[in-house]
This record gives sequence, C-alpha cells and structure tokens, in this order.
Amino acid sequence: MKWCLYVSCIILLSSCVSLKQTKQDHIRKISDLSAFNGNYSNRINSSDSSNLLWNQLNLDHMPAFNAKGGRIELQAIDKNKIKAILFLDGERKSELALKGKMKNNYFVSVHKRTIIPIPFIFGKFKNNQFQLALSEDNTLQIDCLNNQWGWVFIFLASHDQTRHYEYKYLKQGLEANGDLK
Repeated sequence: MKWCLYVSCIILLSSCVSLKQTKQDHIRKISDLSAFNGNYSNRINSSDSSNLLWNQLNLDHMPAFNAKGGRIELQAIDKNKIKAILFLDGERKSELALKGKMKNNYFVSVHKRTIIPIPFIFGKFKNNQFQLALSEDNTLQIDCLNNQWGWVFIFLASHDQTRHYEYKYLKQGLEANGDLK
C-alpha cells in the first residue's frame, strides 16, 4: 500500500505546471500592487463571453455574470491580495479576492488545483492560474494557464492551454459599461 501512495505522490508532484514570464519591453516596472488600482474594461472586442476579464479572474470558472459590458475595478488590499469588483450598468454586482504575489513585474495568482487520485484506476488533475501585468499605456495584460491531465487504468490524456488577453484602462468619467463618452 505504501508503494501505491509513493508512486501517486511522485506523479502528482511531477505534474506541476506554471506560467512562464517572458521578458517584454512594453511591460511597466511595478514595485507594489497599488499600480493595478483602477478601472478596466470587462470585455475585448469579441462576442465570446469566455474572454470577459471577470471570467479570467474567476479561477473557479463559474461566470457570475454573462454581461457584454461593464467594468472591473481593481484595488490592492495588501502586498499579496487584490480585490476585483464587477460593475454592470453603474451597479456593483460582485467581488473577488485575488491572492498571489509579485514576481518580476507580474502579479501571479495562487494556483487553483483540483486533484482526484485513485492510484492505477482513475485520476484527474486540473491546474488554473493567471498573471497580471501592465503595459506602458496602462493596458491590463493577463496570461491564463489551464492544465488538465488524467488517467483511466494505463491510458493517459492531457490538455494544456495558455491564453493572453489585453483589457483597456478606463479613465475617470467613463460610462459604467466601459464605453467612452
């Protein structure tokens, strides 16, 4: 029985995947999380609701609101946490606490992992993570990682996906839906 536990632990620990931080010239140097404070558009010029900023920040992948517009307000709470607040039609709808840490001018979220191990019979491993950066024009850049793999008996399968999105910084005096006046 101990060897089954040992092999399962090796498999699970060897599967850790994380986001890579490439050196980019257009990324602002950030010393603390207050640089992210501000309002950002909740959408990209796309009709796909999975591209909404709110859905990217919500690592549980349960979109609270499938709204095309709106804005997201980010507020640094302390050195390891940012509060994200969703506004739709000028009304506060929901908020999230984003936990992570600063690493090389990026805010890197804590991994959201799901593990279901039944050694040699069935297993499932999911890992979701994002990292935030700001460009020189205050555009919020987000890189998202979704890594999944599993097995049934000896058959293995995996799926890795990394996505990059950019969301506009909204200046003061904008409509609540994120559109310019």
